[in-house]
Amino acid sequence: MQTTTEPALRIRSVPLSRSRGDYRILDVRDDLSRVTRANGEIVGYVDRIDVAGDTAYRARRYVATERRFVELPNVWSADDAVDCLRWS
Repeated sequence: MQTTTEPALRIRSVPLSRSRGDYRILDVRDDLSRVTRANGEIVGYVDRIDVAGDTAYRARRYVATERRFVELPNVWSADDAVDCLRWS
């Protein structure tokens, strides 16, 4: 006899999407967020990483003309990582 179980529904404690300045931030996974402009153009991604036993954030800017990502320096807050995308 084969039984199936449905995946457990997880309730997020943080909002699924938010904004910072003129950018929109959409959580793709618990550790990855997509950053777009208001018109939907992808600016880059911010992901959560472990550094020396602590949590840091890495921003990766998408360069559409070259179809690649450029990694920006690791920072200690998700808001700072989004600001790296805003001001770089």
